[in-house]
Amino acid sequence: MKSKIVAIFVLLISVLACDLSGAPAAPTSAPTVAPTQPPAPTTTQQPPPTPAPSLGTIALDFVALLCDAQWLNGGQHLKPCPAASADHSGGYAEAIDPLSEGLPAGTPTLLTIPAWNGFAALFLRYPSFTVHTGDRFRATLRCQANVPCDVQYALEYYDSQGKYHSPFLQWNYRAGDPFINVDAELSALAGLTVDFVITLRPEGTTPPQQDYSLWIAPHIYRPNP
Repeated sequence: MKSKIVAIFVLLISVLACDLSGAPAAPTSAPTVAPTQPPAPTTTQQPPPTPAPSLGTIALDFVALLCDAQWLNGGQHLKPCPAASADHSGGYAEAIDPLSEGLPAGTPTLLTIPAWNGFAALFLRYPSFTVHTGDRFRATLRCQANVPCDVQYALEYYDSQGKYHSPFLQWNYRAGDPFINVDAELSALAGLTVDFVITLRPEGTTPPQQDYSLWIAPHIYRPNP
């Protein structure tokens, strides 16, 4: 009888040992718990405020008055605004569609080409204009896209005595350069009546007939008094 009790006791010990060895191991680190707080709100960046438009007027629009200008090339007087079929080798200018140059619709855009008939440059002499205090010449200057140009843009003038003033304002541009944004004061001419001349001169590294050059919105700006 005593041997049976011992055998039963040994059997119970064996069963308990097997149960303990099959139990899952305790975790060695705390489980990761998803955050319960909502993510921080995303701030929306506001665009900078649009600046108020300049208070002033366009006192002289060089594109609108193109056909009222005298056209010259340094040796010849040219017919203003000739027909498309005319000979343009003496120099040429025309108002073009701004959309063709990736510009906003309605942007006054003037294309100019210097002479390549043995003369150089193109001079567009505008009707007499009296400069006021605060007047400024404004334009963006660049060549047509994909044109290998090398030119000098200039704003020059005849005084009331007929004397030509050059240089006055000049800007050199070569294909690949950044656009030239001009905002030049004309205080030196305040009170004078002059004939402004917008001028295009070839600089020699490209054939003049390839110097397709743009004057974008060229004008005399006048602030309100």
